[in-house]
Amino acid sequence: MSFFGGYCLMSEIELKIKSRDIDTLIHLIVSHNASADTDLIRKAYEYARNAHKDQVRLSGEPYIIHPLEVAIILANLKLDTTTIAAALLHDVVEDTVVSLELLKDGFGEDIAHLVDGVTKISSLKKKTKYTNQVYSLRKMLIATIKDVRVILIKLADKLHNMRTIMFQPELKQRQIATEVLDIYAPLAGRLGISQMRAELEDLAFHVLHHDAYHDIADRVSQRKNEIEDFIEDIRFILYQQLKNLSIKAEITGRVKHYYSIYRKMTLQNKTFEAIFDIRAIRIITDDVRDCYGILGIIHTLWSPITARFKDYIAVPKSNMYQSLHTTVIGPDGHPMEIQIRTWEMHATAEMGIAAHWLYKEGGKIQDSEYRNFALLQNINKLHAESPESGDPREFMKELKMDLYEDEIFVFTPKGKIVKLATGATPVDFAYAIHTEVGNQCIGAKVNHTLVPLKTELKSGDIIEIITSKKGHPSEAWLKFVKTSNARYKIRNWMRRERPSPKTETAEEQPSKKEKTVEVAIPENELFKIKTISKPKKTALSIEGNTNVLIRLSQCCQPIPGDDVIGFITRGRGITVHKKSCPSLTRLKLEPERFINIVWESTDATYPVKLAIHAIDRPNLLKDIADIIATCKTNIAKVEAQVLSQDDAVIKLVLQVKSLDHLKEITSRIKKIRNVTSIQKLNEKVSAK
Repeated sequence: MSFFGGYCLMSEIELKIKSRDIDTLIHLIVSHNASADTDLIRKAYEYARNAHKDQVRLSGEPYIIHPLEVAIILANLKLDTTTIAAALLHDVVEDTVVSLELLKDGFGEDIAHLVDGVTKISSLKKKTKYTNQVYSLRKMLIATIKDVRVILIKLADKLHNMRTIMFQPELKQRQIATEVLDIYAPLAGRLGISQMRAELEDLAFHVLHHDAYHDIADRVSQRKNEIEDFIEDIRFILYQQLKNLSIKAEITGRVKHYYSIYRKMTLQNKTFEAIFDIRAIRIITDDVRDCYGILGIIHTLWSPITARFKDYIAVPKSNMYQSLHTTVIGPDGHPMEIQIRTWEMHATAEMGIAAHWLYKEGGKIQDSEYRNFALLQNINKLHAESPESGDPREFMKELKMDLYEDEIFVFTPKGKIVKLATGATPVDFAYAIHTEVGNQCIGAKVNHTLVPLKTELKSGDIIEIITSKKGHPSEAWLKFVKTSNARYKIRNWMRRERPSPKTETAEEQPSKKEKTVEVAIPENELFKIKTISKPKKTALSIEGNTNVLIRLSQCCQPIPGDDVIGFITRGRGITVHKKSCPSLTRLKLEPERFINIVWESTDATYPVKLAIHAIDRPNLLKDIADIIATCKTNIAKVEAQVLSQDDAVIKLVLQVKSLDHLKEITSRIKKIRNVTSIQKLNEKVSAK
């Protein structure tokens, strides 16, 4: 593969030429580690060859070629002999008569665990193909929690399958490529194995978007000489500068891989010519001090674009990636990206978590050596909150959210840096600080300004969380948090602490004959509803008839402007609910009892309960009352309580005319200084 040639599928002739044997693998292993246990490798190879002796691949090759090539991929990543032996054996349990117990007897617990982890579940009954795939993926990820080498073997397996995908039927090719692009390439990326991710993406891109792939390949090829000359000029200039300062470094050029170019063109609606980082310079040196010294040299030679500078050395990505990234205006007047890193950082950047097994023999990697890989932590939490009997589609949704998240970097008031997913909110930040900070969060300031809890954070923001001992998570938070850490901790609190529903009184409970659930209305408000419900004062029309007893449901408190529906109750007229009311889920058991309802023009008012949360200050209640008075609204009831200096709660019952009237009131209250949120039952309108 040439530097500019992309990732090309091998033809049948090339496969025969490139077919390699066990000596190829042994030589590769020894070149990386002269003391490696090659006897184990030969034993595993012979065992796998005998197990697969009657099997051939679609290409016509002996099946053993596939596990051998998978092992070679992992040997190129310099993994230990236990992993490479497991790679040679990875299909024997799934595709031959060899049992896991036999494998354990012959090769020990570690290798058996790795093979079992990548073995699909074949015993599922009454499951769709999609469900089987999800359960097998879940099984593999659970095994990965115990030993991350499971996923490394699976990624190598997928990579060789993609290299030889041309022998599959066209429909099968597209199915495999879609799965690789959706799941396995992002997995490689989140584990920091950039070289494997890039090849998986380009191979899948070639299958799924054949014309676009070749269009980009042709464009890159046409600029090959231009890019090579440009990179050579830059290398010469930099080498001269580094030589003068006695700094040793290797300077190389790189071109973005094809799928990365395509994705940028698609997502950012750019032309090929508008993507300035197609060409880039990478500088690798011996120590961190020289990285920053080289950065200074570059910024004296060419003007930096400050918004494009990123220090991933001081703040590594969640996949442990470290480098300095700077974009400068190059000698030809065009932007040029430069990456600066040490050799150790380069190994991690190219091989990610696999770099932890470089030359390592005779022992497992300790959890502490890869605990900082956020993906592994998230998989563990996902497994804890998603039992194996759970909805497979929900599992895939949660997994993909983890796989596709990019990162932002925000700060605590004391300057500590916190990494979060792009689109994260103050609630995500609170849980990243500490579980109890998240659980007790009642408000937040971003850059010293109060904001709604669902506000999207940006890199560089300074976040301050307002807490209260009486605060607790809300189920509504699950609709806007972005990180699996926050989702896990909110759900964990819900399972552990959510209060039990209040016991219904005999008057509130429906009879067995009715089989419906009605929400009771307090007696002091029932009189108001009855008054409103008299035929001459009703604000509703029931399919043209107004001579009907109507009750407004207290569970959702509908008011004019809300989209509503009626439910016929025996002996108590019609109860009106918002169409979005959760109670309707239970009532839908008897759909024949629903009736259409529309609002009519009226001067009637309706009771609405509000809870206003604010940071306490003098004259707060007076200011709220004054604003409400300007809205020509009557306060039927008010109750104020100061829970702490950071949390004052004012509960009101207001008489409002319509939804628009209520919106006007809440909009004005939100602008009052120190107000942090307004709640109408379970509907929350946050202050800005």
